[in-house]
Amino acid sequence: MHTITVDAPDISRAWLDACTKLSEIPGKKAFHTVVRIARPLQEDPHLRAELDRLRAARTKTPLYPIETVVNTLFPAKLAATCATHEELADRYQSLYPRLREVRRNAHGTYFGRLVAYPGTLDKPEPVDQLARVIRRLDQLRSSAKWSAVYEAGTAHVTDDDEMWEEPQTTATGTEAVIRAAALDTQTLDFPCLSHCSFQLDGATNTVHLAAYYRSHYMFDRAYGNYLALGHLCAWVARHAGLTPGTLTVMSGCARLDCTKSELGTLQHALTAPLFGLEA
Repeated sequence: MHTITVDAPDISRAWLDACTKLSEIPGKKAFHTVVRIARPLQEDPHLRAELDRLRAARTKTPLYPIETVVNTLFPAKLAATCATHEELADRYQSLYPRLREVRRNAHGTYFGRLVAYPGTLDKPEPVDQLARVIRRLDQLRSSAKWSAVYEAGTAHVTDDDEMWEEPQTTATGTEAVIRAAALDTQTLDFPCLSHCSFQLDGATNTVHLAAYYRSHYMFDRAYGNYLALGHLCAWVARHAGLTPGTLTVMSGCARLDCTKSELGTLQHALTAPLFGLEA
């Protein structure tokens, strides 16, 4: 089994390092990949501009702009106009029926699952998972110096908020599920992101985010996904009174879906400014 691990200071370098490592693997595919990003909202402007240009040039099989990919997971522009998480969730849910009329959103959006996870027959009301995560992190911030999350995927998100199976000095409940087993029966497409888990470092008042994708297309989606997850972590941290920390993205299977020429152009875009080679 081929696999890769990447540690990088920002999104651009992390993404490019992952793509470069995948390009050196037969079939340009790896399993159980790990990409760790220290500052998940920081980008290299040269690489981002070149990536946007190359994506726009894909006219035969058009790709969504990176900002569109970002907004399926975190509506950054809408969030910038909201003072509280409750306001963001309410405004997004009011838009959700219209968003789902778009064909690509027929099964929902990632952010929709985070703030309006489908209920059950017993508890039909949608669940705002992010509100619960923010609330519990805020509680832990004042009561814990360390925390850990132990997950097995056995509970449903509608399980009673007040039922804590371990002391509140740990971060149980600071995770958010995307996949709904009863609804997501399609083999392909939504949702590729399965799970988000937030970890509190009480010593530094920092919250880290780990996300798991069952499959990742690096050129098509991964860059926008990384950026969206960075925004998500920052949003949760802000409203829990914490500092955003490291983003770790794990993929069951990661594929490099760009040409050798496109990858070479992107590698040059990142290195050229370092050596004064800009035109």
